[in-house]
Amino acid sequence: CDMAMLVPIDFWNETAARLRRVKPDLFLLAEAEETNLFEQGAFDACYGWEIHHLMNDVARQRVRVTAMRDWLYADLRRYPRSAMRLAFTSNHDENTWSGSEFTRLGDAREIMTVFTFVMPGGLPLIYTGQEIGYDHSFSFFDRDPIPSYGANWHTGFYRRLTAMRHSCPALASGERGGEMIEIRNNAEDCLMTFVREVEGNRVVAVMNLSPYAIQADYYTGIYAGLYTDALTGDCYELRGHVRESMAPWSYRILTR
Repeated sequence: CDMAMLVPIDFWNETAARLRRVKPDLFLLAEAEETNLFEQGAFDACYGWEIHHLMNDVARQRVRVTAMRDWLYADLRRYPRSAMRLAFTSNHDENTWSGSEFTRLGDAREIMTVFTFVMPGGLPLIYTGQEIGYDHSFSFFDRDPIPSYGANWHTGFYRRLTAMRHSCPALASGERGGEMIEIRNNAEDCLMTFVREVEGNRVVAVMNLSPYAIQADYYTGIYAGLYTDALTGDCYELRGHVRESMAPWSYRILTR
């Protein structure tokens, strides 16, 4: 629902209730962020504009990763657990008016895309052309088709991410997914390390969200053990005490 915040909430509450009496599994997405959209269950999801802009700012080094971490905790307090936030690196507005994800995110494009698939409360969006790495700002009002294309690296990248989402209950959106449990580390202005776990499924995210090479140092405690790297399929042993060099904008997503 475009610009949902400009319509009185009483209208949405009554309309959603009537619609769901006819179609109980109806999914409603609000192009807005107001929390009152969820107070009586009118909407299932809203746009995650704030975290989107923070990802752009981290990529451009206007802020550090602590700003993203602070947002995650504030977001969890602000919305009910059932509410989902559309997580994206591009969409119809951003692509046209602010440039493609290649322009805005630069070398951080890949890791920020991965973040949208693992963040708590998130519902990842793949915008037109991203599945082939089409670096182009579309015309907003005129026809602007994608040229003929074949599958490439970007296609495989998004296929692996979507397969990870579908196979990992811990990454489910809303209240079905696992809560974020942080693993403290020695470089929290650059490095984000956290676990999401539910129904026997566990995902560990290790993400250097900075343009700097860092020496990561952290203890994993009960989360140590054997995992599968979700993006490569390789077996990986997560040690109890991790000390490793991490390249700029590098990441590892582990599942078991």
